[in-house]
Amino acid sequence: MEPLFAEVAVPAPRTSPFTYRVPEGLGERIQEGMRVVVPLGGRQVTGVVVGLSETCGLAEVRDVVGLLDEGPAFDRGMLDFCRWVADYYLCGWGEALRTALPSGIGAGSVRNLVLLPRYARATADDLELRTDQEREAFASLAAHGRVGVEALRRRYGAAAARRVISALGRAGIAEVRSEARGPRVQVKQERVAVLASSDPRWAEVESATLDRRAPRQAACLRLLAARGGRATTVELAEEGVDGGALRALVRRRFVKVVAEEVERDPYGDVAFDAPEARTPTPEQAEAIRDIEARLASGGFQAALLHGVTGSGKTFVYLRAIERTLAGGRGAILLVPEIGLTAQTVRPFRGRFGDGVAVLHSALSDGERYDMWRSVLRGERRVVIGTRSAVFAPVRDLGLIVLDEEHDPSYKEHDRDPRYHARDAALMRAKLCGAVALLGSATPSLESEWNGRSGKFARLGLPHRIDRRPMPPVTLVDMRQEGGGGVIFSKPLRERIQARLRAGERTILLQNRRGYAPFVQCADCGEAIRCRNCAVTMTFHAPRRRMVCHYCGLSQAAPAVCPSCQGPGLRYGGIGTQRVEEALLAQFSGVRVLRMDVDTTRRKGAHGRLLDAFRRGEADVLLGTQMVAKGLDFPGVTLVGVISADTALYMPDFRAPERTFQLLTQVAGRSGRGERPGEVVIQTYRPDDDAIRAACAHDFDAFSERELGNRRALGYPPFGRLIAFLFRGREEAGVTAEAGACAEHLRSAASGGGIEVLGPAAAPLARLKGEYRWQVVLKGAASSSLRRLAREGIDRFGARPRPGVRMSVDVDPVSLL
Repeated sequence: MEPLFAEVAVPAPRTSPFTYRVPEGLGERIQEGMRVVVPLGGRQVTGVVVGLSETCGLAEVRDVVGLLDEGPAFDRGMLDFCRWVADYYLCGWGEALRTALPSGIGAGSVRNLVLLPRYARATADDLELRTDQEREAFASLAAHGRVGVEALRRRYGAAAARRVISALGRAGIAEVRSEARGPRVQVKQERVAVLASSDPRWAEVESATLDRRAPRQAACLRLLAARGGRATTVELAEEGVDGGALRALVRRRFVKVVAEEVERDPYGDVAFDAPEARTPTPEQAEAIRDIEARLASGGFQAALLHGVTGSGKTFVYLRAIERTLAGGRGAILLVPEIGLTAQTVRPFRGRFGDGVAVLHSALSDGERYDMWRSVLRGERRVVIGTRSAVFAPVRDLGLIVLDEEHDPSYKEHDRDPRYHARDAALMRAKLCGAVALLGSATPSLESEWNGRSGKFARLGLPHRIDRRPMPPVTLVDMRQEGGGGVIFSKPLRERIQARLRAGERTILLQNRRGYAPFVQCADCGEAIRCRNCAVTMTFHAPRRRMVCHYCGLSQAAPAVCPSCQGPGLRYGGIGTQRVEEALLAQFSGVRVLRMDVDTTRRKGAHGRLLDAFRRGEADVLLGTQMVAKGLDFPGVTLVGVISADTALYMPDFRAPERTFQLLTQVAGRSGRGERPGEVVIQTYRPDDDAIRAACAHDFDAFSERELGNRRALGYPPFGRLIAFLFRGREEAGVTAEAGACAEHLRSAASGGGIEVLGPAAAPLARLKGEYRWQVVLKGAASSSLRRLAREGIDRFGARPRPGVRMSVDVDPVSLL
């Protein structure tokens, strides 16, 4: 019997699936895991069918509007995985399912403010509009006929947008309508001309017949025959084929023109060389044997591969994926940064060809959609990507690898579900009966503890390839180098100069972009602050702009102090632009590539910069933390850290761990080739434990000490955290809501071994015009902590105070 009702998960906060009636005609086609369009309130949205049944206990049920696909987008395993994500990270099942899909493929409806016909020719001067916002909104309506309600909210803020919409509605000028919206991304197609016969003699005979009375048609036939019997209409036009001649051939039935799907492969035009065949080192061979045995035994297993920088972890990953594919299963390889994807793709596409799909946010929507579809259809069995690739629909998944598993980029911060790709990967591997392999030179303390306690198997690569030595580190006390204005200490300056003379290359790390992190008045002491955020603005030298790195506000740099009109503005701190300027001033003829957010905004910019450095087009690669992650340049023999202290000053319990990881990782970029390397680290805190451990390449000593500190304070991995964040433009409402939530949670947690910390202003107390207050739950048991958090969500998330938004972050990696 055909199913009569569908359970549909929709992308709405903290909601369970809704029941819809399956209308006649869809019952034979609808399947679990399909995407469907359904009504929700006064609009239509894309949801996913998570269950089908023949009965329903509800008196009134709305109908499914339509199906979006011919087959399921999710199998049962992926539905279960997304449900776990929703349950663990305290969001709606539909929100987790939406995260697993490429953007732009949903359909539904959108609310638009639509200009009524009688005002189509009116101007703002003809109408009694009271405010600039009303006049501006009407101008948009007059130009386009409609404007999205969400666009008005982004432009004016929610409250002001409501006032504008209400005023235009009362005046009878415009009205809000819910209008259908199809998928933004479609399958790309091209028109292809195909000869009616594959016999080359046929084309020769017919073209000879046409030579006298239709020479252009004859030329088209010969061109198609020379191209193997088919060519795109674009290719024919480029060869001078007349459109009329082609249409005439179609009428004669000598040629047919068909629409064919074109795959948008971001690496389709790139030729990759197969990786060089080589024998693994004894340590690599031991790790590979261990992983292969785990793959052969079947079932879920997790292993931590702790390999020093330059020890050849990528080679181990490649062999592990090779064995996975040989066993008929698929694999996912996660990397933390988009910039690492291109470098990682090279050996894997070289080895596995087009069987590798790439998924990350820097691809166009069309490219992501095509890659995702090819994986869903089973045409590609290997996926390489950033954190969202953990949701890739790989068939019969046998292996998930997380490279640089310690990296905080694996955590989603901005929207629900706020998942951690490492923990999500472990659960997905468990549900699939797959092996999870976590690799790092500086494992997170959570993974290190799981290795020590036996939850993860421990594999080691304690030496570099060919037993190359780890680079010696010189620690420079900048207090002895002449004060805060010095960028290059004498030891670093001398070593850069030596590399330039020898034709060797250098990587420099300064984990702040821009020119000067703050501009301060020498007369009154005021710093130039962002009007939207409780932070100072950064001076960017090339365009002489002050930029907020949190909300993006940009304004011209002032010539005098905005507060007292004093002329003595001081540009404080050191950003990457300032270091670049100093390099060019102090080292004659030096060639510098700067790699930070400002130079890598354009698509493909990461890869182009790294390729240029690989080709020897620069002597120095200067950048923020992105130059510390996974880069492999054998010609680099010097790494310099301009300021090692940046992360230490963050008000976060993970600051020592972040500092140790960053310094160890960037130091590992030096001396990876035949020539030995060295490292210079500049600091104003030379006695700090994390810095000294990084200089000694001593992970064991650092982790032992830091785990002891965490145990004493009950912080992860010995305790769990869940952070409630309240945001809004009116501070009084935000503080009141945070206070009420903290009071309720304390009452509910009484005697349960859970601490409720706060309410307190977040360290970044105001961002993008919103005040921010936190309440943090801290406890040993994850399940009881999430039960309490859910109680807070049910109480304060379902009926939020007007103007206040609440978000919940399970296992936060930062409390800023």
